[in-house]
Parts: sequence; C-alpha cells; structure tokens
Amino acid sequence: MDKYKTIAIIPARYASTRLPGKLIKYEAKKYTGKFLIEHVYEKVKTAKNVQEVIIAADDERIIEVVSQFSGCARMTSMHHKSGTDRIAEVASQLDVDFVVNVQGDEPDIRGNMIDALIETMYSEREAVMCTLANVISSEDEFMNPNVVKIVLDNDDYALYFSRAPIPFVRDKDNEFEFTTKEKKIGGVQGSKKTTFSFLKHLGIYIYRKDFLLAYSKLPASGLEDAEKLEQLRVLSNGYKIKVVVTPYTCEGVDTPEGFERFIDRYRIRKK
Repeated sequence: MDKYKTIAIIPARYASTRLPGKLIKYEAKKYTGKFLIEHVYEKVKTAKNVQEVIIAADDERIIEVVSQFSGCARMTSMHHKSGTDRIAEVASQLDVDFVVNVQGDEPDIRGNMIDALIETMYSEREAVMCTLANVISSEDEFMNPNVVKIVLDNDDYALYFSRAPIPFVRDKDNEFEFTTKEKKIGGVQGSKKTTFSFLKHLGIYIYRKDFLLAYSKLPASGLEDAEKLEQLRVLSNGYKIKVVVTPYTCEGVDTPEGFERFIDRYRIRKK
C-alpha cells in the first residue's frame, strides 16, 4: 500500500440550499460534543490507508471552526459548481496518486469503508474511480427519489445510477421481498427463481488524481442534467466506475429533519 499516496478531501460548502451552515451549526456541538464537520473529519482520520485529511472550504467561518479542533483546512473558490470541482482545486496543488472524496455531512462514515474503497482502487485496472453501495432494505427506500439506486454488471462496474426504482421487476409476486441479511435479493418470476441486488449509492468516492483533474472538463450529459447526478457524466463519457458493496450504510445530514435525527441519536445514547 505504501507505494501510493492517498489523501482524503472533504468538500465543505457553507451555503447549503436546504440547511445553510449545517457543517458548523452550534447545536451539533452543544448536543453531540462536536460540530458536524468535526465528526466527519475524525471518522475519516481513522482510515488506515489515508495519509492526510483536508477540508476544502468555501467560507472563512468553516476555516475558523476547523482551526478550533486542530483540523487541516484550505480555502477554495466560492464559485465551484460541485464538491468535485472543489476537491480538484486542492488536489491539483498536491503530489498524490489517489484522492478520496467524503462529503462533509456524512457523520456515519467509517474508516474501514474508506479502506475498502482504497484497496479496491489500488488493484483496479479499468476504472478511473470507485464508489460504495449498500443493499436497499425496504420498498419505501427503493421508491424514494432521494435514494440513488445503482445497477451493476457482472464485474461490479456501474451500469447506471438513477433516482428511479431500478431495476424494474416486471413479474414480481408476493414472494418478492427486501432484506438486509444477504447481498442477493430474490424474486419469483413464474416458476423461475431469479436473484439480483437492489443497491443504493453512498456518495463516497476515490479517484485517480489525473482523472479527477480532467473530470470537471468533461462535457455534461443530458442524463446528468435530468437526474441531477454528477457521476452520470463519467458513464456518459465512456469511463468505468467500480462499485464496492459494503454492509454499512450512511445517513447524510442534508435536511433540517436529518439534522434533528442526527442530534437525537446522541440524546438517546446519553439516556
């Protein structure tokens, strides 16, 4: 593993559309002991194969909070359209081989999830990037457009990402069910048993540095614009994305309700 240098960059945007300033909201510090961005930073630091963790911020208020818990942060342009562009700005200034992208609102991230991505990417020959997926556990989750679904080929490369419930099972009956016990989920089509995976995407990535720097220059596709999923730009331009299915999941804190659930988990633990 030592022959490659891998860093993790956490894009941290202050002006969140649905919950501005969530990464440094004082309520998280008050009730959980740490700011939201601090939780994520410390979790990422537990990854064994990451040599450095950097927060890529767009606002001095984030830089100030990160300095309070002795984290490493760099100011980036306020004009980036995506977190990928933000981490690319930081990565362009560093001598590294691989870059891990963990969103600043993913406090459930585990170091071993990141290490699984890194180990897969180190042995990968075809994909320019790698990401995580988790088995979908309920029909509500499957139908939720905020849960991004993935369909894979036989070698675990992504065929497509969508907010729609894919794959569609035309002939399912009452024996068709969701479960978290195994990776494969079965459905009955007539008398023939079929197995496949319903998978949701976890927005954690690792890129080859040279591809990351080229990423933002790739032409956007109609699919990306329709689904509002940036990773479809990669597939539309003919590149491969390797997917690692993990037994762990993450609940991103991207709404006021999600922020309250995050805080409530700590309140429950203290009782």
